[in-house]
Amino acid sequence: MFDLVTWPRNLWSLFDELESLQADMNRIFSGRGHTRPWRGGAAYPLVNVWSSSDGIVVDAELPGVDPKDVDISVVGDELTLRGKVNAQDSQKGETYHRRERPTGEFERTFRLPFRADVNAVKASYKNGVLRLTVPRTEEDKPRRIAIEAA
Repeated sequence: MFDLVTWPRNLWSLFDELESLQADMNRIFSGRGHTRPWRGGAAYPLVNVWSSSDGIVVDAELPGVDPKDVDISVVGDELTLRGKVNAQDSQKGETYHRRERPTGEFERTFRLPFRADVNAVKASYKNGVLRLTVPRTEEDKPRRIAIEAA
């Protein structure tokens, strides 16, 4: 990780190292408030998001998570997923050789490109994937405007 450096040292290489350190620190602490870093800076849960004129659909990967441990909230134009991934305890006489699956609490917030119809949001869970269907309010749905010609 560190190279043995002998003097006289080039002053510019010192500045390069400081810039590299600053870039690394910025990358570590660059949470924008919409994702929570989880293991190496990756956001958790992983999601696919797509939209149509009717609303937005979010598929979140939550393998092994009990749906009762997940809280979904929509406030204005923000959708928040929060919950907990419970650790599996090893049985007596067993030893883990590798533990790569994350455990603990998570929270992820997405800014929606519209105001959501909070009363019509639907959530389903199947095969470790949470699907959220978030419809637009009627006021936010695109409308076709007819042009009157004289």
